Formats: sequence, C-alpha cells, structure tokens
Amino acid sequence: MKIVFSSTPAQEQEIGNLVSFFYGSIFPRYFTEEEILHFEQIGVLQNSVSSLTYFGTLKDAFQVMTCLQVIMSILEKKDRSKIPLEQKFEDLFEINARILNDYGVFFPLNFDHFTLLKNEKSETSYLLYAEAANQYLI
Repeated sequence: MKIVFSSTPAQEQEIGNLVSFFYGSIFPRYFTEEEILHFEQIGVLQNSVSSLTYFGTLKDAFQVMTCLQVIMSILEKKDRSKIPLEQKFEDLFEINARILNDYGVFFPLNFDHFTLLKNEKSETSYLLYAEAANQYLI
C-alpha cells in the first residue's frame, strides 16, 4: 500500500494564477490577440485530463508549478538579455515543456515560438485577460 497526498486547493489556485500570468503578460509579448484567442480555444496550458484544474497528487501539482515558473524565468531572462541565451536554457525550456505535456497540461509551443518579441509591454493587449476589480460598469 502506498499513501499519496492530493494537491491542495492553494496549489490549484497558484497553477491557475501562473496560467493567467502567461495569458496576460507573456503571450501578448510574442503573439497577436487572434493567436492568443486560438490558444484559449485549443486549450493551451489547460489540463487535458479533465475540464477541472485537478492535478492529482501533491508532487504532480508542485511539478506543474515548477515547470511553469522555470519557463517564465527563461522567457523573462531572454527578454532582458541583449545576446542570445545559451543552449542550456533552450534545452531546459524544452525539458519543462515536455514535462508539462507528460502531466496532461497542453503546451504545444517550443522555444522557437518565443524568438520574436512583438510587443514590449502593451497596455491594451492583455486587458482582455485581466480580472475585473469589480463587477459593476459605471
């Protein structure tokens, strides 16, 4: 008999926050709004196992969170760097993308998709994905 611990609601929420950060801050720098909407439609960074964000065990959730954070760190380092990143960063990106897919998180993008910076930081490009501060329109 083996005892495993299931993922916590806080981990599930953190994974959701990381995915929101990808859609709100990272994807708009490299992709058009049409491409990002297409990513949403095909389920990029969504759990392909179920419509819920359930990741199973504590270890699985930590692994998914870590992979998302590593990919974000590599892309942010790439944005700040004036010279191309070393091959080890590209390899690390690809390893983490593969791990995400192994855990059922659909991530069909590779490092080459993030080579051309389309927008530095456009205010309007990620407003579509930002959460509203309240539910009333004035």
